[in-house]
Amino acid sequence: MSTPDATPPAPGKAPAKDPWDLPDVSGLVVGVLGGTGPQGKGLAHRLARAGQKVIIGSRAAERARAAAEELGYGVEGADNAETARRSDIVIVAVPWDGHGKTLE
Repeated sequence: MSTPDATPPAPGKAPAKDPWDLPDVSGLVVGVLGGTGPQGKGLAHRLARAGQKVIIGSRAAERARAAAEELGYGVEGADNAETARRSDIVIVAVPWDGHGKTLE
C-alpha cells in the first residue's frame, strides 16, 4: 500500500508554503527614516551590504547624504519625505516619541 507524498489541503484552505520559498525582493528599494541615527545606520548598512538598494532619510537632506556617503555600498540620502516617496518598503527607525512628527 502506498502513501501520498503530501496530504491535500482541506477544502477552502490554501496549501502550506515552504518557508524557504521566498519572493525575490532584490529589486525593491528600502527606505530608512531616521537613517542617520545609530539604529537606522546599522540597518541601512546591513541591508546595503547584503545587496539591497537603500535610501536613508533624515529631517535634513544634507545630513542624510553625508551619512549615506559614510556608509558607502550605494546607499543614498534624502529628506524623510523624499525617502518615503522613493521607497517600496519604509522602516521607521526613530525614537518612539518622534514617530508622530516623522509620520506626519
